[in-house]
Amino acid sequence: MGARIEHEATRVDRSPSGLAIRHLVTGEVGSTDLYTGEQWLERGEQVLLHTHPVEEVLIFTDGSGEATLDGNIVPVAGGVTLHIPAGEVHGFRNTGDGRLHVFVIFPGNTFARTDMIEDGSG
Repeated sequence: MGARIEHEATRVDRSPSGLAIRHLVTGEVGSTDLYTGEQWLERGEQVLLHTHPVEEVLIFTDGSGEATLDGNIVPVAGGVTLHIPAGEVHGFRNTGDGRLHVFVIFPGNTFARTDMIEDGSG
């Protein structure tokens, strides 16, 4: 059976970069092959450089910033989606004046294993 998830009623956790994240679609709600989380970054906050052993999709819904994809800097904002292949070094930061809002999607039913990169800048 499907599940209805109220974002505001879902517990806020911490991502590997130490920022707030909500785990929305997980094994806890019955998912077997999909993870979805919601994250928001305040002005100046960043998700540090890291990799995952699986591909990832980031869907930006509000705000503006920049992402690092395999050493290249690309702009992100509401209405932009990034596909990140497994093993690619990536991170992102809020460079705008407001909140940067993003949804995170992984295959599998949990937040993917994260390997932080020593340099850590996003």
